[in-house]
Amino acid sequence: MNLKAYDGKTVRLTMEDGNVFEGECEHCSSEYAEIETGREEAALQIDNWFFFESDILKIEEIEKNGEKIWMNRTQHRMRLNPKPYKMIEDGQKTIELRLYDEKRRRLRPGDIIRFENTQDETEVLRAEVKKLHVFPSFAELYAALPLLQCGYTAENAAAASPKDMEAYYSPEEQKLYGAVGIEIALL
Repeated sequence: MNLKAYDGKTVRLTMEDGNVFEGECEHCSSEYAEIETGREEAALQIDNWFFFESDILKIEEIEKNGEKIWMNRTQHRMRLNPKPYKMIEDGQKTIELRLYDEKRRRLRPGDIIRFENTQDETEVLRAEVKKLHVFPSFAELYAALPLLQCGYTAENAAAASPKDMEAYYSPEEQKLYGAVGIEIALL
């Protein structure tokens, strides 16, 4: 596949996983992609997102009445420890808990999250954001959401506490930003 041929053109990318993205693209050499992403492989870049050659199933040049086309879904990157990664992969965990900081405030239903396993970043899951559950605090989030969908098991849900989140976020950060439960569906 000659990615250079699509530099500066408006394209529709069909990915191996079935997702489709549209936009004006820029060719990225494998050296440039490695500097930007840590992955040495030729890619096309649309907005701030890299689409690697081995992940692309099909590329089509498109036009839409001369209007600029943007990606139809925004992708976000999040890292996960192995245990929650496995729970999402197995379908046990369908709500990811995070601080509702600037990064998470950009999330919208329909967006895609690329989850990377912190122990092996070649292990990647993609999920669609279905709904955002925003709360002023993790205490309110824990009181409202089903903890079995948030990464707890039947064995440890009874002992679940909003203080568990202090392992990830300081009380000051929690007070400043609040909390969000990101309801997802694995792609």
